[in-house]
Amino acid sequence: MVAYATGVQACGLNPAIVKEIDDQFFEDVKKCQAFYAQNKLPWALIFPEYLYAKRLDASLREHHLEVTDKGVAMIASLSSSSLPVIDSELIVKEIKGDLGEWSVPLIYGFESTPEITRIYTKRHESASKNDSNLHHFSGFIDNTIVSSLTLSLCEDFARIDDVATLPAYQNKGYATALILEILRFAKQLNVATCFLEASTTGLSVYKKLGFKELFINLHYEQVSPSHKFSRN
Repeated sequence: MVAYATGVQACGLNPAIVKEIDDQFFEDVKKCQAFYAQNKLPWALIFPEYLYAKRLDASLREHHLEVTDKGVAMIASLSSSSLPVIDSELIVKEIKGDLGEWSVPLIYGFESTPEITRIYTKRHESASKNDSNLHHFSGFIDNTIVSSLTLSLCEDFARIDDVATLPAYQNKGYATALILEILRFAKQLNVATCFLEASTTGLSVYKKLGFKELFINLHYEQVSPSHKFSRN
């Protein structure tokens, strides 16, 4: 298990990622609960569905952890396939330094708040100063930002995160156009493989772009005993 603390008040941004379940698993879960509680941070326990078992789920419920979301890990090969070409008016720009404008679609795309997104943005600005392999891109229509994402590079691998579009511009193909442009950018840098985690509602879009499903991640979050009782 590898645990991260970003300081952002959002469960998914303080994940404890499970790689395997061993005899120390529930001791590690307790340590995570204590750590995040001490730091007053919401958090999520994330592990692949292929590790799932009913007895495990029951035990996690006893620790007041319940499944709240699922993500689909996906992969695309950039070295063995050509990228589709679509007609779009979107102008894509890489955003450096101040990421305030870049972060605007994230507020609405992830149903967040300006306060939470501001902290998250500052973390990205700080990381960008120390890591030249972290890139931020946005798409514009008539000089208005409509969509944003993050691209992380490591050797010949890449990962796409933070894909978000302003509500008024959703379902118009702008996020698709932005992702395609970034995949071309990555391909020019000799990236062979790109990963991302999609929501179940976004699967069809990514499949059209050549991404294939790897596995499903289960997201468990802390539920207070009183909240759990009231729901039953």
